[in-house]
Amino acid sequence: MTLEPNDPRLDDENRPKAAPAKFAGQWVAWNRQQTEIVANGGDFASVHKQAKAAGHTDAVMQRVPQPCSFIGGV
Repeated sequence: MTLEPNDPRLDDENRPKAAPAKFAGQWVAWNRQQTEIVANGGDFASVHKQAKAAGHTDAVMQRVPQPCSFIGGV
């Protein structure tokens, strides 16, 4: 599903904000306020475990997509 820039779902306060590009392809755990990434890694379970161990039992989990490139086209 692709969202258009003016889609109201982008303003949903429960939707995690975009994670920095350096986390592309990883799972990240945001603190509940979504102001800080408290854990990151390659799989959901280990990132969730790291976040809980750091005291963030209510972390917001997010899979950060890989950037895609489009070359050519007709």
